[in-house]
Amino acid sequence: MAPAYKPPTADEKEQYVRALFDRIAENYDAVNQVMSAGQWQKWHKEFVQCTNHKPGDRVLDVACGTGDLSMLAAAQVQPGGSVVGIDFSEGMLEVGRRRVAQTPYRDMITLQWGNAMDIQFADNSFDGASMGWAMRNVKEIPKTLSEIYRVLKPGARFVCLEAAKPYSSLVRLGFFLYWKTFLPLIDWWVMKSGRQAVVRPYTYLSRSLDSYPMPDKLETMFQQAGFRDTGYKLLMMGTVAIHYGTK
Repeated sequence: MAPAYKPPTADEKEQYVRALFDRIAENYDAVNQVMSAGQWQKWHKEFVQCTNHKPGDRVLDVACGTGDLSMLAAAQVQPGGSVVGIDFSEGMLEVGRRRVAQTPYRDMITLQWGNAMDIQFADNSFDGASMGWAMRNVKEIPKTLSEIYRVLKPGARFVCLEAAKPYSSLVRLGFFLYWKTFLPLIDWWVMKSGRQAVVRPYTYLSRSLDSYPMPDKLETMFQQAGFRDTGYKLLMMGTVAIHYGTK
C-alpha cells in the first residue's frame, strides 16, 4: 500500500513543485484538456481579451510552462514584438521549446529558466506580463507580485489566469468533490502501473487551492504590491479567475 500523501511544507514547496512539473511535462497539455472538460481554449480566449498587448511590445510570461500564453502573446505583439517566457521546470521548458519551434512565432519567443520570485531582468523592462495556472504554486505570492511589478514599465498590465475557490458554497462543494476525487485517480493509475511516485503531482494539484486566497483577497494582494486599476473576472461558475492590474 502506498504511503499517505503528505503535502510539502512551505520550505519544501519550491523544490517539490519543480520536480512535479518536470515529471508531468510530456502529458501536461493533454491532461489539462481532460481536466478542463474541453474549456481550456475558451478560458485562454477570455484571458487574451483582458490583456492590452500591442504590436511591437515586449512581454514577459512568468512560469510559462509549455508556452500556451507565450504563443498567445506573440500573436498579439507581432510584428516587431517579442515574448520572454521563464519557468524553473526544465522539463516544461523542453516541451515548450518543441511546441514553439513548430509555430510561426518561433523567432519571437524565448523560453528560458527563471524563478518567479527572483526575476533576472532589470526594472521597467517589459510592456506587459502574464501568468497562467501557476500563482497557487509559488512559495510566496506577495514576493512574486512585487517582482512582476518591478520589471514592468509604468502603464504596463499584468494578467493572471488561475483556478479559483468559488464563492458559492454549493458550487465549491461540487468543485472540490471533482477536484479532489478525479485528480488523485491519475496518481493512483501511475502507481498501479508500477512507476515510481517520488511526488504525487495530481494529488498535489488537487490540494493546491486549500490555502490559496479567495479572488477578492488576491486582488488586495495585487494592490499591496503597487498595482492600480485592479480587478478580476470569474469564469466557470467562479472556479476560474482572471486577475489584472496596471503598474
